[in-house]
Amino acid sequence: MSKYPHKDLPLKKPKFDSAVFETKKPPRLGSQRGPLKLTVKDEARRLEIKAICADKSWFCEISVDPEADENIKDLTFLQDKQVVATSTRLAGRNDPCPCGSGKKYKQCCAK
Repeated sequence: MSKYPHKDLPLKKPKFDSAVFETKKPPRLGSQRGPLKLTVKDEARRLEIKAICADKSWFCEISVDPEADENIKDLTFLQDKQVVATSTRLAGRNDPCPCGSGKKYKQCCAK
């Protein structure tokens, strides 16, 4: 028999019933759950945009409407997406600051 009676009890798993754990992420643009919704004026333009989407493996729904304005803002957003630059090495406390001030990192940007 143990001096600690709680050691022999089975572990209880927490229940995550709060609203914090029920957040729904929006679907990623260009994925199967969140395809690009585009409007073009003619069939030739539709085939051109469909080829661009197929090349990048994006899912899209293209409607042809000769009277409506062309709406390809989702496509231009994905094409112009900038790549986030990441540093390969973080500065140590006594290394020069990467901002270029000439001070040590700990006296400049680490504060």
